[in-house]
Amino acid sequence: MRSVLVGLVLLCLCATALAGPKERTGRRLDKRVTTHDGLPAKAVGATAAARTEPKKRRDRSIGAPWSGRLQDPARFEGGERLHVRRPWRTYATRTTVAFIRQAVRDVYAVHPKAHVLAIGDFSAQTGGRITEHASHQSGRDVDLGLFYKKPPKAYPNAFVRATPATLDPGPMWTLLASLARTADEDGGVQMIFLDRKLGTAVYQWAVKRGISQQHLERVFRLMRHIPKHDDHIHVRFKCRAADTRCR
Repeated sequence: MRSVLVGLVLLCLCATALAGPKERTGRRLDKRVTTHDGLPAKAVGATAAARTEPKKRRDRSIGAPWSGRLQDPARFEGGERLHVRRPWRTYATRTTVAFIRQAVRDVYAVHPKAHVLAIGDFSAQTGGRITEHASHQSGRDVDLGLFYKKPPKAYPNAFVRATPATLDPGPMWTLLASLARTADEDGGVQMIFLDRKLGTAVYQWAVKRGISQQHLERVFRLMRHIPKHDDHIHVRFKCRAADTRCR
């Protein structure tokens, strides 16, 4: 992982001369975004979003992502321009739900023409093992589809493999940067799994748009290359202070 980060930093230093203010399509970035990380300047913020969840809920993440369970969870309900693939697997801690909801809002605020996003599995209602996953057991794991320059026919009903040529890096950067913004919050993002080639494509796009090295490092220090993550991203959130049995 160290060698990957070193390579990314070197790439950033070599490519700063390419920085510019426009998107791939030639359109200027939405006026509501900052010039620093490409996120909405007046985002609600993950902490504020989390506070909108019912406070009486005593949701708890118990155990580890690969050996755990959920107590009194929140549920991700989806919404406009979202396709929830398996609604019975959209249970998580309320902060996890709120952070994902805010990240999606940020994407469509910055990229209003981005296509529908496929929402994959969170956890089952009481946590525990579910098919097709070794983790997703304690309400802190989420699978999200990718953004493409042209949505594949099978998408969003199914996750579809992307390549650096078919991936739309602008919405992907906003999604990743919004998630990374929660890293220092209680229960914020811990790591993000994505194929290395796709991550590099997003990185190169961000460098060319003048994203600062500080914001690049904030996002890419969280990234992990895991095989079979070229058709979705896997986001894992940290244990919260109140989740005393979480690990």
